[in-house]
Amino acid sequence: MPSTIFRPRYLAAGTTLLLALAGCGGTSHDGGAGGGKNFTGAPVTVMTIAPVKSAAMNTPEIVTAAEAAVDTINAAGGLGGHEVKLIACNDGNDANQAGDCARQAVSAKAVAVLGGFTTNGSTIVPILEKAGIPWIGDPAFSAEELSSKVSYPLVSGAAAFAGIGARAGRDGCASISMVLYDVPSSEKAAQLINLGIASAKGQPAGHIKVPTTTTDFSSVAKSAGNSDCAIVGLPNDQVVALATAARTLGEKTRYYALQGALNNQVLSGARDALDGATSAVNFVVATDPAWNAAKAASKKVDWTYPYNQNTWASYQVLTQALAGATDISAASVTAALDKTTNATAGGVTAPIDFTKEFPVPGLNRVFNPNIVFVKAQGGAVVQDGGFENLTALFAG
Repeated sequence: MPSTIFRPRYLAAGTTLLLALAGCGGTSHDGGAGGGKNFTGAPVTVMTIAPVKSAAMNTPEIVTAAEAAVDTINAAGGLGGHEVKLIACNDGNDANQAGDCARQAVSAKAVAVLGGFTTNGSTIVPILEKAGIPWIGDPAFSAEELSSKVSYPLVSGAAAFAGIGARAGRDGCASISMVLYDVPSSEKAAQLINLGIASAKGQPAGHIKVPTTTTDFSSVAKSAGNSDCAIVGLPNDQVVALATAARTLGEKTRYYALQGALNNQVLSGARDALDGATSAVNFVVATDPAWNAAKAASKKVDWTYPYNQNTWASYQVLTQALAGATDISAASVTAALDKTTNATAGGVTAPIDFTKEFPVPGLNRVFNPNIVFVKAQGGAVVQDGGFENLTALFAG
């Protein structure tokens, strides 16, 4: 990360997991598309939390995705006849502001927190848990998100690291390196990556530890070039810098990126330097027709970015879980989720069963072990195969 202020448009989700392992700043959105509807019940409030214009992260499109989802729900008559009102809360990439967001959700009697992006789940979840407010589509970064009964993530979180390792091993990478920031949580990521590699009968990966102040990635690219393949967990700008440096040096390393690092922004910056790179996500590729409704709802959102996708999907899961319900509260949303065995979010993900926890201590709230691989091809993100279940990687 540069020593000057770093303002990436997005931060790779896998990297954030490593870094994580006004008042509230909230703004309200009344769902303009539903203004002409005659709602039959009192309005209900939801919240989406995302950092906007913070020193390190700026994800305004997450808010736009949430607004588009709310407008779509209200245009169809709301939730069980209730107009949905959105509070978009800016956590400022700050734990204190994140706590304020959670407390505002409580004071506003929000029926759910939906999607969003934050590295402060450990602050947010206990507040929501005490109030009984469910969080659908949390980032699944913190221990609290991966264990709390109010947490209903749609993504695999850390479990997907093992999937990336397994894929690299299956692809015939004889030697593999891991390019990860030199932070304590990277050690857990390295263990999970090597778990996946071992499942493919591969040798443990070498660990290239990158200082968070690194700006010149030439030496990192050279070190990674000593391996056939490199699994990269860095912010988007740094993924671009690494790939570009490797191309300049003539390195032929094949790259595997942790979740969130292959999107239109990264590929535009890297040009052809990342062609052939592979990543794993929990949603079908953005060119799939399942995303047509999202694209129709907003043309201002980059639907290749996983946490824009995750936010949209969270609202679809809420709508599906409450189908036919007219009594909408945090308690009724939680009860509905606890009975949901086939959440598909409009077909953008494999079916999710919220009645069955993941059989791995510390990852028990991973309800979606199904990942799909994507590749960078010709400057676009393309899907590479169907969904694969990660559970077997953790057997024994």
